[in-house]
Amino acid sequence: MKNLLIIGGGTAGIMTAAQLLKQTSFNVSLIEPAEYHYYQPAWTLVGANAYKYGDTKKSMSSIMPKGVN
Repeated sequence: MKNLLIIGGGTAGIMTAAQLLKQTSFNVSLIEPAEYHYYQPAWTLVGANAYKYGDTKKSMSSIMPKGVN
């Protein structure tokens, strides 16, 4: 089995990891030092007072796809 390392756990890194887990048999690992992930596209709604800033923050472990190391 092949190993794959993704550097960066932003939206792109997480989505790439999820797709690779579905489409390949790779062992997928991801390096991300941050404890929290912020969904930045919602920040425009925060500025318009239509969304709460705290709702854009989630723990990194809660959004990692199952099977990612």
